[in-house]
Amino acid sequence: MAGRSRSPVGRDAGVTNVKKKRKDLFSKELGYKDESNPFGDNTLTQKFVWKKKNEYLQAAGLYRPSSKEQEVTKMQSKIREIQQVKKRRDEREVERQLLEQQRLEHDKELHDEEYGEWLTKEEKFHLDNAKARTMLRIEQGRERPLDLVAKALMIAEGEHFEEMTILDKPPHQLFVNMNIDEVEDIMDEVNTFVRIDAQHRDFWQAMRYIANDSYEGKRREKAGRSKAGAAISGLGPGVAEGVVDEIHQLLCAKSKRELGDMLVEINDSLKSSPAGMDTQFFEAVATKIPLYVARAEVDHWHGRAKAKSDVWLQKREQEAEEAEAARLKALKAQEWDDVPSGKPGGEADGFSPELEPLDDFEEEDTGIYSPVLEPLSKYHPEDLLDPDEDLRVLRQVRNTIIEAFGGAVTTTVQSIDRSRDDELLAAERAKGMGSGEVAFNAAGKGDDSEFHGEVMLDKKRYEWEDKYKPRKPRFFNRVKTGFEWNKYNQTHYDHDNPPPKIVQGYKFNIFYPDLIDKAKAPTYHVEKSDTADTVMLRFSAGPPYEDVAFKIVNREWNLSHKFGFRVVFDRGVLQLYFNVKRWRYRR
Repeated sequence: MAGRSRSPVGRDAGVTNVKKKRKDLFSKELGYKDESNPFGDNTLTQKFVWKKKNEYLQAAGLYRPSSKEQEVTKMQSKIREIQQVKKRRDEREVERQLLEQQRLEHDKELHDEEYGEWLTKEEKFHLDNAKARTMLRIEQGRERPLDLVAKALMIAEGEHFEEMTILDKPPHQLFVNMNIDEVEDIMDEVNTFVRIDAQHRDFWQAMRYIANDSYEGKRREKAGRSKAGAAISGLGPGVAEGVVDEIHQLLCAKSKRELGDMLVEINDSLKSSPAGMDTQFFEAVATKIPLYVARAEVDHWHGRAKAKSDVWLQKREQEAEEAEAARLKALKAQEWDDVPSGKPGGEADGFSPELEPLDDFEEEDTGIYSPVLEPLSKYHPEDLLDPDEDLRVLRQVRNTIIEAFGGAVTTTVQSIDRSRDDELLAAERAKGMGSGEVAFNAAGKGDDSEFHGEVMLDKKRYEWEDKYKPRKPRFFNRVKTGFEWNKYNQTHYDHDNPPPKIVQGYKFNIFYPDLIDKAKAPTYHVEKSDTADTVMLRFSAGPPYEDVAFKIVNREWNLSHKFGFRVVFDRGVLQLYFNVKRWRYRR
């Protein structure tokens, strides 16, 4: 029995080897240690012993302790089982990702066609809106240069307009007389057309390249690094000023294809770098060839539109000449329609008696006689007087003489139909007031510093007073007020004791339903006031309306459409909406 027993040292050594083996397996196979594991367990590699169970089994004589080899085999089996579980979990994750990817690809294939239609419709929607805005500005007589450029593209594509007039010069010459701020605004509009007009994207990209070159040229002129009005700017010191115009004429005379061939030839020559070649000169010229390629693209489309516009103008002039000839012919025939062709005293009855010689009438003392009837064709049209125009000139001369001698000019009082004004005023009043808005229609009251509202203007004489009776336009305006919760007011006020309200914006609606020249939109301009805190906003239009003015606060306007700026003249109503910029306090 003594020979079978193990020494305590041997048992401790075996336990130590099993523990070390367990730690090695956990670290090598799973990457877990007692100090670092995702479970935060400091006894992860130690064997769990169910002591109570072992005590019951030992009391029943069923307890059988495991050997070292069995412990190691059991640990290896558990490790393999854990690895298989992890492997199955990874495989399931890969399968799930594959299924998700397949589902996404399937959904994408299903929606690609529909999404493509959406993109096409959206692009067409933006293009139609841009065209509509362009045509609306042209119809209202407030077109911008790029509106006429877009119209020329439509004409080149075969579209017809009531007025086929376009720019009389190529669009790339628009930038010559512009300042740097105007060129920058044009660049923003060109970028908008590049995004929305896919059909003519090459043209608008060429316009963008020309605009960028013009912008850089304006910057160099402003900085004094370039001469103003030069044919080409930015060539650098390698090109003498005397040959700049010759280079410009040479590049302008070549087509788009010839310019491309020239650029390839120059680049090949620069790569080979033959002896005696002025590389600095040719490099400067090569940098400007893309600009003239863009100009050639613009000239191509402008030429197509110009040809169709010239045909329309010739046809219109021909029709105008034919209509004038027909009118003169009809007028000439109408002059003698009532004059009989037979001789007086003939068989036909109802004719006027034969005219006696003028000398016979002079011999008789019978009073005043009618003049001899002469045909209108005998006189030049410029020598004939319009009865209405003659009466107007006569009345104007009389009024001038009366005023010179201190008399009062009398005018014929006529009733004016203001029903259309009343309809527009009622429609605008029915819209009501927005949040924080109040009416701004009464005449101004108070002293100079507190005077806000309509300004009574001095009586003014107009050239058209003899033909139309001057009238004051009706209007319905609103002013928006509110609290300005800036840093200063947040510090010194609260909602129980709010700061004083300030003006945040205006909405002017001036009604011109009976404007004679509807193609010419009314205008507005700001004039100096009698105080520094206010300015006078004057609205002017053509006959038969007088000017009307309002005194408003002297604050900088926010001219961005995103912040409510609007100026439109449509259907006899001039709308001017704007908000003023906020004050910002800084420490």
